[in-house]
Amino acid sequence: QPLMEFSVETQAFVYGMQEKAVQRMLDFDTLCGRTTPSVAAVVNPTGEATFAKFLFGSSDVLIPVYTSLRDAVERHGKAPKMLVNFASFRSVFDSTMEALEFSEVIKTQAIIAEGVPEALTRRLHHEAAKKAVGIIGPAT
Repeated sequence: QPLMEFSVETQAFVYGMQEKAVQRMLDFDTLCGRTTPSVAAVVNPTGEATFAKFLFGSSDVLIPVYTSLRDAVERHGKAPKMLVNFASFRSVFDSTMEALEFSEVIKTQAIIAEGVPEALTRRLHHEAAKKAVGIIGPAT
């Protein structure tokens, strides 16, 4: 499966309101000398659309939070992105399949969930290959 090439301009969508993970990504960005955050937006389907404040270097930065992946892609989908998917093993199949609908923008998905049944994992990889999307994970 093709994985996208990452560069200093690559940005990601984070699926799930994982504030500590986002902050650690931004801290790593600072260590690497990035001038823009690697997180374009957070998708929190169980919350509300808002902004979340994080530290980027020595400055505060507001990262948009959307309730749907569609909204995030429509507002930030001009350049290829990756998706870091923190959905639980119960919902990761559906959220990954939803993200495959945006394969023209989301070129690589990293699935963090553990315990995803092997049959579903194979199906995810099969569907992703048909759309030329790289899948990293699930983490089992």
